[in-house]
Amino acid sequence: MRSQDDRLLWGVAIALSLISLVALRSASATLNPSLVWRQAVWVAVGACAGWFVSRVAYFRWIHVAVPFYALSVLLLVVVEAAGTMKLGAERWLTIGGLSLQPSEVAKLATACMLARYLGSRPSPLSLRSLVVSGALASWPAVLILVQPDLGTATILWAVWFGTAWVAGMRRRHLAGLCLFAVALLPVGWHVLKDYQRARLLVFLNPHVDPLGTGYTIIQSTIAIGSGQWVGRGWMAGTQNQLNFLPERHADFLYSVIGEEWGFLGSCVVVGLIGCLIWRAVRIAVKNSEREGRMLAAALTSWIGYQAVINMGMVMGLAPVVGIPLPLVSYGGSAMVTTWMAIGLLQSIHRFGIR
Repeated sequence: MRSQDDRLLWGVAIALSLISLVALRSASATLNPSLVWRQAVWVAVGACAGWFVSRVAYFRWIHVAVPFYALSVLLLVVVEAAGTMKLGAERWLTIGGLSLQPSEVAKLATACMLARYLGSRPSPLSLRSLVVSGALASWPAVLILVQPDLGTATILWAVWFGTAWVAGMRRRHLAGLCLFAVALLPVGWHVLKDYQRARLLVFLNPHVDPLGTGYTIIQSTIAIGSGQWVGRGWMAGTQNQLNFLPERHADFLYSVIGEEWGFLGSCVVVGLIGCLIWRAVRIAVKNSEREGRMLAAALTSWIGYQAVINMGMVMGLAPVVGIPLPLVSYGGSAMVTTWMAIGLLQSIHRFGIR
């Protein structure tokens, strides 16, 4: 049975995108004013892509998950050989003058692939199903990790964990996974790049390197704290307008919102993100098909984890790992793929509700 669109989900996505444009207008004023117009184009492209995706039954997208997943892995391999270096990481491919971030495509492709695989497996999951699904998420995650992009790699593992949990992960497997993760910590520490280890140390004490690795998080927390209850006013934030806050148009745009719109404005953004997650969870719970439920769980895990880590990161509650705030931070690939995820959720709602 075909249901109507979830209008509240559309409304929340539009509201977050509009907040992005207003906040970016201020953040880019002394940086590059054209960024807000570029973002507006990406919002329009993303909204159109999301609407198109929502008109097609979600199970048709799941049916093409294998070639889509293979293409995303291929793009990640190509970016290693011919990618563009930005901010110390090789994450972009330039195609026809446009920059594409394959790791963003990998999020969507991995979510569809996990939904196809786990949706066809009985609950509770066998150990074999758990291992195979983990490998499906780990292959693109490792390719992203070597770019290096630790933050996005953890998103794929979070998507796998959330989907596997909903699919019926056994408690003893969960316990074994936790022990395995703890055992890998020493190895993981040595695998990380020097700057990544420095970020983890700075998370514990930003003032260890206040003019280096700790500079961004110190300026971010100053910006958010100075906003107090109602903020300094639009385009009146000192950390923002005086260029003290790095990456304020991208990963740290939430800091600009906190400084200029204050605690109340920050809570509005948190409330909208929370509403988006609530609607996504509701769609997953109400879906009558296992594949649709798995896909909704994967998309919810992706957006929810990414939002929590970004907001925690800019407030000093999580390490700085370079994760954008969904539908808010500047970025074409991220904006379009997140809108496509919203479209997939709408498709699940339209074609999978009991």
